[in-house]
Amino acid sequence: MSIPCLAENTGSKKFSGQQPYFNHEIYGCPTVVKAGHNGTVKMKQSSKTMRTINKPPERKENKYFPISPLILRTDSSSDFKVYLYHNDQYVLYTKERESFTPKLKNMLYENGTERIFVPFEQKKEYDNYVNENFETILNDAQIPIKERSRVFLDTSNNLIQEIFDNNLPSGVTKGYFEKVKKIVHDTLHFLSLKEAIENIGKLVSHDYKTYSHSVHVFTYTIALLHNHNFTDQEKKDVGIGALLHDIGKRKIAKRILNKPGRLDKDEWKIIKRHPVFGTSLCSNLSLSHLSLNCILFHHEKYDGSGYPTGLAERNIPFPVRYLTCCDVYDAITSDRPYAQAENAFNALKIMRNHMHGSFDMNVYKELVTLLSNTGIA
Repeated sequence: MSIPCLAENTGSKKFSGQQPYFNHEIYGCPTVVKAGHNGTVKMKQSSKTMRTINKPPERKENKYFPISPLILRTDSSSDFKVYLYHNDQYVLYTKERESFTPKLKNMLYENGTERIFVPFEQKKEYDNYVNENFETILNDAQIPIKERSRVFLDTSNNLIQEIFDNNLPSGVTKGYFEKVKKIVHDTLHFLSLKEAIENIGKLVSHDYKTYSHSVHVFTYTIALLHNHNFTDQEKKDVGIGALLHDIGKRKIAKRILNKPGRLDKDEWKIIKRHPVFGTSLCSNLSLSHLSLNCILFHHEKYDGSGYPTGLAERNIPFPVRYLTCCDVYDAITSDRPYAQAENAFNALKIMRNHMHGSFDMNVYKELVTLLSNTGIA
């Protein structure tokens, strides 16, 4: 068997002319590899016992990040290079605008090569590729659900982090808003899959970040709404509101957001303004009334003791009650500056026993059922 090998690799010899034999395990089995005059790598299976594929060094100066080979589409080319990692070196496999054939893509994964590598310097090109093919990747049953779940979290987190990390004096830009809408549109069907929620639940980080928290709340909220007769457009509107529900915290000083102790009276007043700040930051966008409700009312409580307006019971829009419940659950299960993360079971127990009146209990019970059925709690 011969596979294309280009005359560039990092931390290793170039494949030029006749090179000495050296061992690689490109397909997860022992091979003897020889670089030929025609620029190909010729492989034959060795009789030696199979050994573990080399793993790249885990250090900050690593110049590559791992992806699954199954994520790459075979009907289009990419604008980034792809490397394999063998014998403590990164070997260039494909250049920009070269296609990844179905046969080689599947063989890499099925025979043990679960990770290929892209240079960090081309991460923008990789992110653009994933964004353009996001819906196709998520709904491709040939890609393991764990890999699709990882792509979902990575892509969604990257976008929302970008929005939170950028200075937005005049609000969320229309460009970012279009990206948020695309994320919601592309993930709607995926988040209806029980297996997707199961795997996302296993992969979520419990280190609280506002952007990742927003993605988690979006995930659980949409999963719950799929059990009701909401239209796809209504789900999309709620999804947009969920991803942007805490955008108002962008206008609050980090010393307050990250304070390890109890907030004083003045600090608490500022925190309670973030829903209003959020609607202000989105005032230049064509947000639906439902999306705005999610941003403005997600801290309202069922007994009327919430903020900013003190809405109670049925006056709180029905979809917002789901967002509120998921918001609190994810916060309790995350490490925050003032409290350590609780596991799912304890979080639900705290919500039931110590937050009486905060939620529509029917919504709370649906969240318990979702987390139980997906093995999260």
